[in-house]
Amino acid sequence: MKFKSLVAAMAVAAGGFTTSAQAIPVALELSLVIDVSGSISTSEYNTQRTGYVNAFANAGIQSAIASFAGGIAVNVIQFGTNAVQVIGWTHLQTIADVAAFSTTLAGMTRSGAAGSSTDIEDGVVLSTASFTNGFEGARLVMDVSGDGVQNIDPSCPAVGACAALQAARDAAAALGITINGLAIEGDFGATGVGDHFTTNLITAGGFLVRASGFDDFERAAITKIGREITGPVPTPGTLALVGLALAGMGGLARRQRRA
Repeated sequence: MKFKSLVAAMAVAAGGFTTSAQAIPVALELSLVIDVSGSISTSEYNTQRTGYVNAFANAGIQSAIASFAGGIAVNVIQFGTNAVQVIGWTHLQTIADVAAFSTTLAGMTRSGAAGSSTDIEDGVVLSTASFTNGFEGARLVMDVSGDGVQNIDPSCPAVGACAALQAARDAAAALGITINGLAIEGDFGATGVGDHFTTNLITAGGFLVRASGFDDFERAAITKIGREITGPVPTPGTLALVGLALAGMGGLARRQRRA
């Protein structure tokens, strides 16, 4: 039994009551946790936003979401010096729903969470709490992207263990949430951000995708979200849809760079 179902069942058994509202079953609850700290310029923020917009505008990803009974639920959290939810949990069942969510992302502004510091832990804690919602996902996934390491409340070394971030990770994992990471490399060398994520953020069963820089972010975002949508053991038909679409997006990006 999933953790949220187990908690509800225990509450009913202990208190002898039933809840008035039934959670909506979905194939996936996906929380997008996005870095908007001071190291990210306005143009880089816009590049990140465009990457997410195009991921949910991707035909393969749209088709994969629409293929699931119940669809998926998605929210967006931004973190810098602190964290805030900027788009609440949204139910995506049809291709039209996913296209509308892509449009919502296109209008997403940089929140007041933006600041000079990078509090990944705060983003993870807020995202974890947000999974108490009106949905019941067969899978719970947190998707954290960023270009830096934990450097406030508390500040952690770029290399090595960050106990506070590991504790936030472990608390999420205890609730059945898988955390994946998208590391935007460059400020800490070719692998520094991804190494920090691997040591302190990614849960067992989670995975890391690296972007070599902001110019590579869209490719990484589409790859990562496509993999998260299809799950750890995608069906051949769904995987083919996503693979064809990702290949098409890659070809388009190469043609645009040559133009």
